Amino acid sequence: MATRAHEPVLLDPKGPVITALACTVGALLFLGAGGAFGYVAVRTVADLGETGSGWAWVGAGLALAAAFVACVGLFTLLSAHAERRATLQLAALGVDATALVLAVASAPPTNDEHQQVRLLMRVSGPGFEPFECGSEVPKYRFGGATQGTVLPARVNPVTRAFTIGRPPVPPGP
Repeated sequence: MATRAHEPVLLDPKGPVITALACTVGALLFLGAGGAFGYVAVRTVADLGETGSGWAWVGAGLALAAAFVACVGLFTLLSAHAERRATLQLAALGVDATALVLAVASAPPTNDEHQQVRLLMRVSGPGFEPFECGSEVPKYRFGGATQGTVLPARVNPVTRAFTIGRPPVPPGP
């Protein structure tokens, strides 16, 4: 059975402060909502057994909402940890490479209304097979990239996670 190569992933490097903040928020959501879920669930079961009232359904709804928030917190915590681990692996195992821009297209804005462009790139360097990858990137950082622009890149040859640098500034007049 042949081993299939990892799909290339453009990584947005995360520093220790951002990771710590994301993990703290995730832990607070998880522990706070998890505790609320436990409390509301126990109270709902106790009230349902005592009175059989319709308010027990409100408690069940609150318990489900708290469980959902706890899941969001857990996902935030695990996601931040995984992104930081990938950033550290890229720093330790990555090799310098280049990303040749093959095409540039407009892309829909992000959820917070930041304009984006879609870059189709061919990434190549020592220690790995060249690959092509299309990614949506912020327009304020990569809006100056055109077809044929060569961007600096760093690639983890094992996972094919990579980062790209800003396009070079054109020389002044």
